[in-house]
Amino acid sequence: MAEDHVRRALVHGLAALTILAFLLGWGSLLSPPLKPVRDALGIGELEGTRLVDGKFEIINPSLGAALEYLGRIAHYYHALFIALLYGTLAVLSAVYPAAVRNWDAVLKLAGIGAATTAIGAVAYAYVNHEPQWHGLFIGGLAFTFAAGVLAVAEARPSKPLEWAALACGVLLLIGGAIGGYVGAHYMSEEESLEFRKAVIDSRFNPDWAEENELWRAWTGHQHAMIATSLALAFVALAGLMEFRAGRLARILQWVIAPSTVIMSLASYSVWFLGGRAHLVITPAALALISSTMLLSMIAVAPRSDPLRWSLVWASRLGNAFIWLFVAAPGAVIAMSLRKPTIFFDPEFRSPQWDWAELAFNIGHWHYLVAVWGVALIAAAALLVRGRLSLVIIWGSMAGLLLSGAGYILYFAASSPGEYTLNPYDNLWVKALIEPGLILIALSVVALYYEALMKVLKRG
Repeated sequence: MAEDHVRRALVHGLAALTILAFLLGWGSLLSPPLKPVRDALGIGELEGTRLVDGKFEIINPSLGAALEYLGRIAHYYHALFIALLYGTLAVLSAVYPAAVRNWDAVLKLAGIGAATTAIGAVAYAYVNHEPQWHGLFIGGLAFTFAAGVLAVAEARPSKPLEWAALACGVLLLIGGAIGGYVGAHYMSEEESLEFRKAVIDSRFNPDWAEENELWRAWTGHQHAMIATSLALAFVALAGLMEFRAGRLARILQWVIAPSTVIMSLASYSVWFLGGRAHLVITPAALALISSTMLLSMIAVAPRSDPLRWSLVWASRLGNAFIWLFVAAPGAVIAMSLRKPTIFFDPEFRSPQWDWAELAFNIGHWHYLVAVWGVALIAAAALLVRGRLSLVIIWGSMAGLLLSGAGYILYFAASSPGEYTLNPYDNLWVKALIEPGLILIALSVVALYYEALMKVLKRG
């Protein structure tokens, strides 16, 4: 791996980390535990808060406040997604330097896109709804889309994992186009209002929203985009590992591309087929996470190289955590949606489980984003090879384990009924989720320091 490729990746990786630090810092500042800090800074409560009259609602009962809340989080999470995607491209450029002919241009476009998306999103969603801020946000998305188009056009794959990365790139572009289709309907006040009402309804019961065509397109879009990005992050991680020679390793590497394609296209088909698309999504998703799990298991973990040994085991554990905290709980909930089970009585779709279902959904999506981030942390730690790299890898993995266990216990260890307890006083939040997130955050700080020192030394 040429040193100039690594240095370029670290420079862009530091830029991505800076943008992520801005976004995550802002999001943390707005969390309930930091209310005293906000009060000291003179930041008032935002419209649309779910805390109403001392009780956490599924969503604010005022339509105007609920729409304001949904608009804020839509802008915020788009910015977070784009920044993570920028970081992923930076890692890929070091791992597969010959797979794209013009990495410099791709990364510069992606960097402009991530920065302008973040600034536009936060300014428009949290400062004021001036059109120039929204224009900056849309412009940032356009730059990122252009980076994706260039990466796909300039791709020259020669290995199975490089083909998998190319497949992910094409799928993300398709998802971006679908997202643009949904966003374009905001030009129609009537259509956008009906869509946003469907999003509110879906927070209680997705069945209530399925008749809305824009909601189906949006649902397929968000499922496919995060799943494809996770597959791309694993491809980046796998490029830093060596596998036992043989047919099995080659087959498993080739399985990643088609299973990702089938799963993502099936997710997008929710737009046309609704929930029936899960008949294809589920087996394809299982094929994907099975192939990544098995590929991790046959990776060579050399004890002579502690960093590479740790990376292999981090990959194995990360895949195991996906099964433990995402796939298995998701299957249990799916079995419990229509009838009582030994896990949930009454059935999970009952109004008595509304808060628990929302808690699982929120935890589920955040955990997948955390897995994506930790995969990038582990890959970057190996590229840096600093004194703290081992601590960074295992600190972030410990945080991933704690936060995953915490969100599962948070919703699963409680009894059905109307939810009134402040979630930040919950044992699992205090004992597992918050410490886990703090460990990940400290790992990011250490990674930033190590990467910065390496870039400055080589400068």
